[in-house]
Amino acid sequence: MRKKNFLLTCLTVFLLMMTCFRTEAAPVEQREIGDTSIAVEEEVKEEPIENEPVENEPIDRELFDRYLTGEGITLIGDSIANGNRSIIHEQLPNLYIDAKGSRDVCGGFEAALRLQEEGMLSDVVIVELGTNGPLLNHEPYASGMQNLLALLGDERQIFWVTVYCSYSQWMAMNNQYIWELAETHPNITVIDWYELAVNNPYWFPDGVHPNVEGAKNFAQMLREALEAKYGE
Repeated sequence: MRKKNFLLTCLTVFLLMMTCFRTEAAPVEQREIGDTSIAVEEEVKEEPIENEPVENEPIDRELFDRYLTGEGITLIGDSIANGNRSIIHEQLPNLYIDAKGSRDVCGGFEAALRLQEEGMLSDVVIVELGTNGPLLNHEPYASGMQNLLALLGDERQIFWVTVYCSYSQWMAMNNQYIWELAETHPNITVIDWYELAVNNPYWFPDGVHPNVEGAKNFAQMLREALEAKYGE
């Protein structure tokens, strides 16, 4: 009897000890380091929050639609533009034209300076100069060209029309220079009147001034250049 009670007592003590030392293990994962497997508590890692991409500012379509009528654009030119104002305005009715016969690049700089002082020099400028004198290598033209570029600056959008004059000794040099300017000045876009004109010599009774058909194509070319830049 005593032996039976002794066994019951031992069993009861054993069960109590097992109850006291029983604990719930935290969830673990096995991570292997070299050849050794180590049990570590599972870590909860928060994924970094990435910044949402910022969309570009929406394009001002209203402003660009105005440009396609010529509003907010200044054209500085010579007799090519001066003699064909009405035809140009058929395509760009709101274009502000400051053009004068026999104007060279020095006269263009003077016109741009006056327009700036009058508050009429727009953020978008079309330059149609280079028929009546060189744009580089010869003074005072080279200085006039640099003065005009400095005045127009890097912030304005400039469209520069290439030169066509069948008898000009500086046409090729000026056109090459205009293309080089566009390569080094991101704000300058070339409008290639020469390429269009040289393939249609019958537009030019005197070799430089376009007839009505040529003038209509000149005006359409200006419009298309603006559409390419600002259109859909």
